[in-house]
Amino acid sequence: MIDLNKWIDSPDIAIWLSGRPPLDLAEQIDCILSAPHRSLEEKLDGLQRLREEAGRELFPKSFKELELLEKKIDMVETVGEIIYHGGGLRNLYETDIFCCGCKEEFLEKRIFTTPGAGIDFIKEKIKEAADRYEIDTGCFFGVLRKFYRRGCRYMEHEWNIILNPEGKILYCLPETADAIGRNDYWIGPGDYHYLKLPYPSGTVVEMVSSPFFRQVKGVVVNRIEPWEEGFAQDDEQWFLYPDFLHSSDTEIGVIPLNDYASITFGADFVLPFSQFLRQYEGALSEREAWIGEMGELIQKDKSCFGMILGDRHFVSASDGYEKSRKYVKELSERSRKNLTCVPTGNEPNDVFVQAFGECRDGQGPRSSIANLLPRCMPSGF
Repeated sequence: MIDLNKWIDSPDIAIWLSGRPPLDLAEQIDCILSAPHRSLEEKLDGLQRLREEAGRELFPKSFKELELLEKKIDMVETVGEIIYHGGGLRNLYETDIFCCGCKEEFLEKRIFTTPGAGIDFIKEKIKEAADRYEIDTGCFFGVLRKFYRRGCRYMEHEWNIILNPEGKILYCLPETADAIGRNDYWIGPGDYHYLKLPYPSGTVVEMVSSPFFRQVKGVVVNRIEPWEEGFAQDDEQWFLYPDFLHSSDTEIGVIPLNDYASITFGADFVLPFSQFLRQYEGALSEREAWIGEMGELIQKDKSCFGMILGDRHFVSASDGYEKSRKYVKELSERSRKNLTCVPTGNEPNDVFVQAFGECRDGQGPRSSIANLLPRCMPSGF
């Protein structure tokens, strides 16, 4: 069994998961490949150790799982050989750097014929940007885009290679439809269905310091609470946060944490978003006080979540924080009047009924909520 504290970046999630039944081999493989803070070399070592344990029969295994493990080891070794020791005659490489998820637009466009030259360029530009902003290089990550030359005029974008500031590979995320469909050379987040934030609804959480995302605070909403039967198996957990990505409106953003379509802040890559959240223990500023008030309201009446989805655009961008607070107070009054308990077919509460109320047996209609999410989430979801 792998050390979850090594491969899961969130200590709270690692502790919660450690108290549950052991992960099977396929889940452990996903856990290793999903780690946002471990390099390609570390991931290869972790997979090889899994293979050794499987050989000693330390946990139940199937031929299919062993075959998957061998395939992933081969993929990691191949990616390392191509990027660190080769490059390929038909391959070209483009570079970008990001700071807290935002693309650095000042970076000049450069095309390289070898991956090593592109990696050295990324390391150099990250150091320059860190010195310019007087911040740590740990706030940055690089992207090495691999293109394959097909004929004289067509270049196919094959891979996004995610690099840390030291030039070490963290992820390899294929771009072609065939590679994604076959899961070829995918070294990144996989089927992470067993990962949950172990917090009750209404808990205020914050984004930890990360090169992939801007820091933000928000509130967790669960369909099934941690003390209720079925919490670990249920796949509906949500994150409500101040949506500062829109220039025209400031909304309450909504993210389904069981999906990797999460806050990207300009870096449109599949990342294990929930690993970057932790419970917030400090005092909220005056501008953020409404987040705490919304959390308290959801603790009292979780059905308000449906009303939030239904209301969507509730504040102008000019004085968003103050109006956000007014909105939460208004929501509290509506909850107090028990509006959420009288579905008529025309009220925002029906969103909650469809999203949560009829899904207790796992068979209820969940597709209806998907029709609302694009209207209350950032573009690109």
